[in-house]
This record gives sequence, C-alpha cells and structure tokens, in this order.
Amino acid sequence: METALADYLREAPVFVRLFSGEITDWTSGAERVYGFDRTEAVGKISHQLLATAFPIPLDEINDMLLRDGVWQGLLSNTCKNGETIWTQSQWRLRQCGEDGEDIRVVETNTDVTQREILARELHHRVKNTIAVVCGIARISLTSIKDTDEFKSFDARLRALAQAQDLLLENRWAHGELSEIIERCAASFGVRDRLRLSGEEIRLMPSSVLAYTLAIHELMTNSIKHGALSVANGRVCLTWGAHDTTHKIHLIWREEDGPKVSPPTRFGSGVRLIERLLRSELGDAPLEMRFDPDGFVCEIDGPTQKSPRLPGVNAEQIQRATG
Repeated sequence: METALADYLREAPVFVRLFSGEITDWTSGAERVYGFDRTEAVGKISHQLLATAFPIPLDEINDMLLRDGVWQGLLSNTCKNGETIWTQSQWRLRQCGEDGEDIRVVETNTDVTQREILARELHHRVKNTIAVVCGIARISLTSIKDTDEFKSFDARLRALAQAQDLLLENRWAHGELSEIIERCAASFGVRDRLRLSGEEIRLMPSSVLAYTLAIHELMTNSIKHGALSVANGRVCLTWGAHDTTHKIHLIWREEDGPKVSPPTRFGSGVRLIERLLRSELGDAPLEMRFDPDGFVCEIDGPTQKSPRLPGVNAEQIQRATG
C-alpha cells in the first residue's frame, strides 16, 4: 500500500517548496505538466520559473494560506517550451522538522487548459449572442427602437455583457463590487457625480450579474428621474461587509435632486431590481425610501448566491460544508 501511494505521488503533478517559493521537491508528474526536469526546478523560485500569473496579489494568497492552511485557485503558468497553460492549483501548508518550524508548501496542480479555452470560447459566443439579440431587436422593432423602453432594453443587455467581461478578466473567480460600480458609472459618464465609500468586497461569480444590473438600474432611474437628472444632483453610495454573515450592506442615497414623492406605480427598473435580488441572491432585504430630500435604496445581500436544494435547509447546508 505504501509503495503504491509513493508511486502515485511521484506521478502526480505535485511539487514542494519553501514558503518563500524555493522548490525543494519536484515529481515526475510536475515534469510532465511543465516540461522542467528535477535538476532544472529544484532550488528555483516556483513563480519565477513558471512565470506564474496569480488571480489576486501573491501577498493576499500567502495571508490566506497562513490563516487557513490551504488555498486553491486558477493559475496561468509558462512551460519550458514557452507554452502558456492554466492549472487548477491547491496549496497546503506542512510543518516539518522536530520543532515544526520548517514550513513547506505542497502544491498540487491539475492542467485545465482545455477547459479554460472552452470557457473563453463560450464567453465569446455569449457576447456574440447578446450582440445578435440587440441587432435582431433593432431590425424587428423598428417602430419603437427610438423609445425609452427599447433604449433601456438595449442598455440592460450591454450591462449583462459588461458583467461577463469583468468575470473573464478575473478568470471567472470573482468580481470586485467597487469595480462593478466604477465601470457602470463610467458607461453612463457620471463618475464625477458619485461619492463612493466602501471597502474592497469580492463577489462570487453567482452574484456579479445581480449587483451589476441592480447598480445599472439605480443609475438609469436616477438619470431619468432622480438626482442625476439635474446639474447639481449627486449620489452618495456606501457599502460594507458584515463580519460574520458574508453579507453586504449597500446604501444608495440621492442628494440635491428634484423633490421626491412616492410613485403611484413602480416602473420596470424597480421591479427588475427586486426580482433580480430575490432570484439571484435569495431573500435579500431590499428597502426603497422616497424621502422628500432624495431617493434612498438599501440592500442587504450575500456575496454569493445561496444554494437551494429540495428538502435541504440552510442549517443542513452549513453542516455539510463545515
């Protein structure tokens, strides 16, 4: 059994390094993936040898590794032959020596290049499909293409494409809330009229779309009817993360705009925000206040969509996932 395990580990795409990055052990499996043999790899700094591109700064990864003892993510590496490959990497800390002060990192790396190529091709096809839908709508709905309703439809599709771009740039791992807000503001040309205040919050892919379209609808509504419809109007947008619940508290507050009164009926944008947040983020609390001094929207939503399985409650999911 021990012999079989040792043979497996030698063939697995694994290498061992010091926390500083210096490679101390290099298996035949790693040589097969990257092309470097043991003599070429041992003693080298791994991310320099492989020209590794990380999804987030290496210092942040190391902080998570020290805190949790494990990290996993998608990496881009360059092989000996100059070819760029994608690997799904898992890092684990191991304490060696009698006193346990010799810390090593065991990296297990699986080549997922073909999967990533297919994912990028899918992304390209999705964006093309969105463009085709826009084109078909313009041709088929010529009688209404200059109406506000059609322009809103077209803008929502573009926001959808924007969310896809953000995810692709981050290798489908996450999207920063601040980046979503900045991009949306830039697309409307209103960045200088927003006051933004909030920490860096990383959203999972399952929630990037919902927040992108929600921010898009809030800006659209403000430009049409709210503070951004007048020269001196401003929007104060603040957000923060709850420490223990992995939820975001976001406040959209309009200032110096036209006098506000509660509407007799809600428009499609407000209904879209409500439906999006409920369908994509679960029962996220949403409060809209039509204060005389300015419209206010508060959202308490998760950083990722909660799983919902028939017959499984949230407590069972928490126990299963640790």
